[in-house]
Amino acid sequence: MTSTLLRSVRRVPLGGESTEPIDVLLSGGVIAAVGPDLDADGAEVVDGEGRWVAPGLWDEHTHFEQWAQAALRVDTAGTTDPAQACARVASYIAGLHSRSASLVVGFGHRLSDWTRLPATAELDAVSGAHPVVLMAGDAHSGWLNTAAQRMFDVTFDGVCTEADWFALMPRVPDDPEALSKARLRRLEELAALGVVGIVDLVMDDHLGPWQRLAEAGVTLPRVRVGVFPSTLDEVIDAGLSTGEEVPGGRGLIRMGSLKIIADGSLSSLTAAVRDVDGCTHGHFAYSLNELVDMQTRARMHGLTVATHAIGDACLSQVLDAYETSGAHGTVEHAQLVDRSDIARILRLGLTLSVQPWHLVDDWRSMDRLWAGRCDDAFPLRTLLDAGVPLILGSDAPVAPLHPWKAMAAAVHRGTTEEASWHPDQRISALEAFRASVRTTVEPGQPADVILLDENPVEVHADSAETARRLLGATVTATYVAGSRTY
Repeated sequence: MTSTLLRSVRRVPLGGESTEPIDVLLSGGVIAAVGPDLDADGAEVVDGEGRWVAPGLWDEHTHFEQWAQAALRVDTAGTTDPAQACARVASYIAGLHSRSASLVVGFGHRLSDWTRLPATAELDAVSGAHPVVLMAGDAHSGWLNTAAQRMFDVTFDGVCTEADWFALMPRVPDDPEALSKARLRRLEELAALGVVGIVDLVMDDHLGPWQRLAEAGVTLPRVRVGVFPSTLDEVIDAGLSTGEEVPGGRGLIRMGSLKIIADGSLSSLTAAVRDVDGCTHGHFAYSLNELVDMQTRARMHGLTVATHAIGDACLSQVLDAYETSGAHGTVEHAQLVDRSDIARILRLGLTLSVQPWHLVDDWRSMDRLWAGRCDDAFPLRTLLDAGVPLILGSDAPVAPLHPWKAMAAAVHRGTTEEASWHPDQRISALEAFRASVRTTVEPGQPADVILLDENPVEVHADSAETARRLLGATVTATYVAGSRTY
């Protein structure tokens, strides 16, 4: 394991650190020393030239395999009507060189953005003999033509959602060689963004892909691999508990949490929410007793729990389950939060894992679908002020796996060309950055650091300018366990 001395760098002040130039020694996988004029003692010397050094970034909620797969699929994002998605499919099929009836897979549309729900017949009309599967951008529903339904032995008209879709989605194949190359490209993208770690929530073969990449000697970030209920027995039988090293993972891959999807999503119109009259709408994936049973089983076998709750009605049920089960972990998403539940979140010691870029994608739909409730949507300022721990992620491929975009969205609550949506809930760049890292630049900490051309937590005139600076951040080097990955 090589040693590296980062000469003449300035620490990003995440906790009151001085910004005077110092040296940082990376050795043995940890930060061995921090201070002025350190002795290189045989280490490779990298002249930071006054750049900023910071802990490397984490994306706390990803679906890495699906993110790699998305690069191979017909892009249906941004369509506002089923007819537009059909036109993209027709154009793609027209450009195919082979006349064989090959499978066509698309990804990216959002039912919440469409003016109407689709029908199977209209997809049939443009696809010929090709089986076509169009996956919604939130991965909670799919639209299949008749040929694809025959291929996968399912029958429905229009859209397949939630449990039925989750059973079908892993069966949709990809070209193995193309997918292998896509994985490697995605890993390079992560390193270039300054990402040193991800939480990967995997629905089926949760450990296999990462173990194979590690065995092949591929340059990896740190990975915390989550497990779904369908493969929980495998993890229990292997004796893996949260935080433990995964065999063959070169010390970079560790066991994560049990992931439970407790309701639907905004974009597929299935989130479990209360309206202004207190009536509940949407999809609950499990009863309270089922949630308690799964959380209890995970706790008894040393696993933390990451429970998906988009809507406030689901969040309340999920908190009931944590309270009864005694499990620890996170609530994932928490896009709509009943203010009366904040005290319970604190009492239960839960962390909220949120994905701010969903706000950018969904605020118009929230205004329409959650009318009168949007003061409680993504209430990041209120949660932080109450003392609730927040961590940021992407939910890739649902949103870009791009921590700088997540931070910018939390800071400005909209694109930089738009006014802030509910600006009272904005947070600072410093708060967003702290929610995007796991370590500090101090002796004894993991040698997971990045070099930046600018100070990302500098205060600017307004939130739009701060967001622009975050989006324009330049990472010049990324180190994971002391090894340079970018």
